[in-house]
Order: sequence, then C-alpha cells, then structure tokens
Amino acid sequence: MSKKDKNIQITEREKMVDGKLVSELVTARGDVIGTVLEDEDCFRAVLPDGEEFVLATREEAYGWILREYHLHRG
Repeated sequence: MSKKDKNIQITEREKMVDGKLVSELVTARGDVIGTVLEDEDCFRAVLPDGEEFVLATREEAYGWILREYHLHRG
C-alpha cells in the first residue's frame, strides 16, 4: 500500500526586528516551521528548536527549512 501525498500550505510572514528583515515560514495552522534572518553577506535559517544553518541565498534558506520540516515533521 502506498502513502498518500500530503499537501501542506506554507506562507511567508515578514517583519522588522532590530532594524533587520526577518522572514517566518508558517503553516496554515499558524505554526512557525522556521525563520530566515538576513545578515550582511549571508542568510541564517533557524528552526524552532534552535538549530541554525548559514546559507548564501534566501531561497537556499527556505529550501533547507522546508526539507527539515518534511523530513522530521511532515
């Protein structure tokens, strides 16, 4: 028996914190699955448990958060 694909709606919520742009990826239920912080020359992807990874682009940071979410929670 094969598994059914689950479609999960994720939205991006942006806000300013201490003068820096912060993007949160949020499920339809309102759960934050990760945050992307913009540094001077890189982007930091942060999971709710505090795990953090530094990436070159915002898109890579979003991809990392989504992969981790689907791997461990999705």
